[in-house]
Amino acid sequence: MIMETMEIIYLNVKTVPAFDTESNMPHTAYTVFCQQRDGSAIASAWTLRDAIQLFRHIYNVKEEAVIKLRRPFRPQHFRK
Repeated sequence: MIMETMEIIYLNVKTVPAFDTESNMPHTAYTVFCQQRDGSAIASAWTLRDAIQLFRHIYNVKEEAVIKLRRPFRPQHFRK
C-alpha cells in the first residue's frame, strides 16, 4: 500500500463492544479501516485516538497527512 504519499486519508470507523475486566464495565473499542486497490488497511485499539495512531504507525502515514473519519460510525455486527 502506498499511503506514505497520500495527503488526505478517509477512514471508516467501527465501534466494537467490549468489556473492561479491570473496571467490570462495558467499554467500546474502535477499529479504523480503509479500502485500497491492493487490499484493506485496518487497525484496532481501546480508544479511537490509539487506533488512528496505530494505523499511522503500521502503514507509514506521516503526521502531515490529514486523516478524516467517515460518519456515522458503524457498530460491529456479530454473526449468529
